[in-house]
Parts: sequence; structure tokens; C-alpha cells
Amino acid sequence: MNLMKAVQKITIPDRVKTDALIRLMALIGGDVDAPKSLLVGGCVRNALMGVSSTDIDIATQYSPQEITEILTKENIKVIPTGIDHGTVTAVVKGTSFEITTLRTDEDTDGRHATVRFTDDWLADARRRDFTINTLLSDMDGNVFDPTGKALEDLKSCRVVFVGEAGQRIEEDYLRILRFFRFHAQYGEGAADVDALNACRKAADKISSLSRERITQEFLKILATDKAVEVLDLMFAHNILLDFKSEAYQADHLKHVIALQNKNQALDVVTRLFILNGNKPKFHDDILRLSHAQKNFLVKLEMVKHPHFYSDKKSLKKAIYHHGNNLMTQGLLLSSALGQTDESPKTIELVQNWQAPKCPITGQQLLAEGYQTGPELGQELARRQEEWLEDII
Repeated sequence: MNLMKAVQKITIPDRVKTDALIRLMALIGGDVDAPKSLLVGGCVRNALMGVSSTDIDIATQYSPQEITEILTKENIKVIPTGIDHGTVTAVVKGTSFEITTLRTDEDTDGRHATVRFTDDWLADARRRDFTINTLLSDMDGNVFDPTGKALEDLKSCRVVFVGEAGQRIEEDYLRILRFFRFHAQYGEGAADVDALNACRKAADKISSLSRERITQEFLKILATDKAVEVLDLMFAHNILLDFKSEAYQADHLKHVIALQNKNQALDVVTRLFILNGNKPKFHDDILRLSHAQKNFLVKLEMVKHPHFYSDKKSLKKAIYHHGNNLMTQGLLLSSALGQTDESPKTIELVQNWQAPKCPITGQQLLAEGYQTGPELGQELARRQEEWLEDII
């Protein structure tokens, strides 16, 4: 099925329109008058907004088997990354591109879908989540709007589900969290009422999702500049209320977001720590945090104390033991809690001072006659502290 007329023309950024993409699209019918393959979603949306984009997704009328045959003949590696849903990944000149066959979702259960491939651009658009993610573009920058609503929603900064919000959510309950994340990133003004009502009605279904999927989306919400406002909106509609600690203070989170932005030090784990009421809570029943993230949460409770930042020597010792990133977040957190006044000099020190490597090792102590065990560890720690005291 051919496309409707283009609704706008954009200049595709050079970072998107690379030699690798040009070659790929030429091979899969993306550079002809009635293209068989088009850029879709985020890269088109962001180009219209003048926002940088690194993810390039391609929609195609070709089946996965046809794409594989076409590209394999050209010695291009094709990986069946999501073959059941029509997605393969092509690796061209070291760059990976996801190519997904146009499809309709025939059967869904809120987590998985059985799909049927199609050549209908509008049918494919109708099964997507938000209107602003249905926009398409050819290699000349001609933009297509299959639903006829996406471009206007994008210009108005509205995040709106395609079709009936409740139905889109029933197809994949992760879309509840995606709605709030997209509203934080692209929405202005009040959130769409139909979407909010549908999200609230299905809020209890979030628990049916894997912890990995919930974690990925929730941390993306925390990473946005509007995290405080969107969290308030979520809690008001009974979304993930388990995260609403009685000790949580929104002003603290607003302050740390501002400080992180000011100092180019975004860290979502620190934001989660504040949301927890300044406690290292893991939420293992909902999230699947990595060991490193959990360890970071635990250490934040220690390094938020102001004595670490009271003088240059104490701070350098702390950086030596805990690293620049943790101590940077500790400083910003302590400041957000009103315990420490961060100065430009302190920020410069905590972000950029490089701790020297201690020359004293356990091997040296073994050579001196110490035996492996607690005594060796204690002596090593004592000598390293003496060395550290002397050099800073």
C-alpha cells in the first residue's frame, strides 16, 4: 500500500543520514518515489523538534525473510533480534540499524503480542503507542503522518495515545509508564485526560510486567528534568504508589535535579535515594537494580554527611576511598538537604581531582614476612592511611 502525501519536509541531520544509512536504505527500497522502507518514530520526531537523536528505527514493507535475503547477498550481517515481531538488526559499516516489518497486533495479553505482517502503513501506525511515534520520513526528508494527528500533537506538545487509550494500554501495560515518561520529555501543559484515566484504571497491571522492564522505564522517568512534576502526577493517579515514601520531600529532589544539571552530573540513583526519603531502599518487589546501583544507594547514606566536605583534606581522602562520582553525588545531595554549601571550588575538586595510586601493596607486606589474614589487612590499611596523610 502506498503512502499518503507528505505533510512537511525536514532536513535529516548528518548524524542520522550517514553513509551507512544511505547504503542500507538504497538496498531496501528507501530511496525511491514509493519507498518500501522509511525512517520511523524517534529519529523523525526529534528531527522535527530540533532535538538530537541517536536511535534510528526503520519500518519496511518487506518481510524479515526478504530483508535478510536482500542484505545477506550484499554481505551485510543480519541478526534476528526480534524475528517473531518482525524485527531484524542490520550491521552496516559497524553501525546497527533495527528494521521492523509493518505489522498489526492480532492477539495481546498486556505483555506479549502475536503479530501479522502487512504492507499497510496506516495499519502499522494504528498499533503504535503514541501519535508522535507514528511519524515517518523518507531519505529526502519528506515527512508522512499516517494517522493525520501526529504532526499537530507534536507541535502542540501533546502526548496522546493512538486510538483508544485503554485498548493501547491493554496491549502492553508498560505503556502506562511510557506515557508518563513521554509526557515528561515532550509534553507541555496538562496531561491528556483520557490517557490519565486509562492509566489509573490499569495501574494494578503494572505488577504483571517484568522487573527489568519496569526498572528501565521508571529510571528514565527519574532521569527527566520534570521528574518531580511527573511523579506527583503518577502518585495522584495511583501509579507505583509504593514509591511514595512519607519521608520524601519534593523540594529536595527539585534541588538535586537543578544541581545535577548545573554541574553536568546527572545520576538517577541519587534521585531514587531522595524519592526513598533519603534512604537506601531497593524496591526488590518492583525493580531489578544492579549490584552496583544498590551499592551506590547504600554508600550515599554515608557520604551525604557534611563532614566529608568540611575541608579539602577530608574531601580528598574521601575521593581516594570512594571515587569522584560517588563523592560528587554526595556533595550535591548534602547541599540539596541543606547540610552543605557547595562552592565552585569544592565542585571543581570533587569532580576533577585525580587520586594517586597507592604504591603500598599486600605483596610488599607478604615479602616482609606478614601472613595472609586479618593482620595483613589491618597493617596494609594502616600504612595506606599514613601514605595518604602524607601526600594530601
